[in-house]
Formats: sequence, structure tokens, C-alpha cells
Amino acid sequence: MRGLSAFAAAVLLHEAGHIAAARLLGIPCRRGSGVIGGLRLAFDFSRAGYWQEAAVHLAGPAAGILGAFLAARIPGGEDFGGVSLLLAAVNLLPCEGLDGGGILRCLLHLTPLGFRAESAARTVSLLVCAAFWLFAAREALRGGNLSVLLFAAALMILR
Repeated sequence: MRGLSAFAAAVLLHEAGHIAAARLLGIPCRRGSGVIGGLRLAFDFSRAGYWQEAAVHLAGPAAGILGAFLAARIPGGEDFGGVSLLLAAVNLLPCEGLDGGGILRCLLHLTPLGFRAESAARTVSLLVCAAFWLFAAREALRGGNLSVLLFAAALMILR
């Protein structure tokens, strides 16, 4: 499996992980839409607790990690495995709009922070995204890949 088809399969597996967890927990999916670099699903967490919401956020990257593990054992599965693992790792960044940001927000709500959990999650998200952008800018200036800088800029803009 090469390039775009490996990426498309990794994205579908990732989203299937979210959908499977949501169905198991009885959380309805309100809508899905295509976004740059993948899909965005919107679930109705209004009747779910923070643990259940965090589990749905975590299920996408977990499916990707499992898929990468299995692909490593199949001849020719390296492309899919690498893309799937990278997609999982990026989605675990604690940035708003990514699964890691949702997990962080849910976990902070389970602490004594109370109403300040949202503010704390936004602050962590901003700091992580800014640090990632600075790293990407430094690498681009050193002659590195510009796609990482573009991704970092998109993270800052779309948060």
C-alpha cells in the first residue's frame, strides 16, 4: 500500500476506532465532514461522562497504533503502518481540535480545577501548538521539510 492510499486507509481506521468506541458506549455521532488531512466526526457527548468522552477520543489513535502493529507483521504493510503510527502520534498532541486536546480537556475536568479546566486546556493547547510551530520553523530554516511548518501553522490557525 503506497502514499495516498495508505494515508486514506489510516484515516479510515482512525475514524473507525472513534465510531466503534462511541457505539459501544451508546454515544451518537451527530455528523461527519471532510477537513484538510482527514475527517472530522462530531459526537453527542451531552449524556456522556468525561471518562466516556476521553475513551472515544483515545479510540482513534489506539486503532491506528494497533493497525500499525499488525501492518508491521504483513509483508508490504510498512507504508500503512508508518502512516498510521504517525497519524496516531500527531492526534495525541494535546492541542484543541486533535484527540489529545479532547483527552486533556476531559482529564482536567476530572481534577479539582472545576470551571477552570477549559481555560487550562486552552492554555496547554496554545503552549504545545506554539512550541510545535517554533520547532517546525527552526527545522524549516535549517533546510528541513516545509510540510511540517505548514502543518504547525494549520494547527495554530484551526485551533
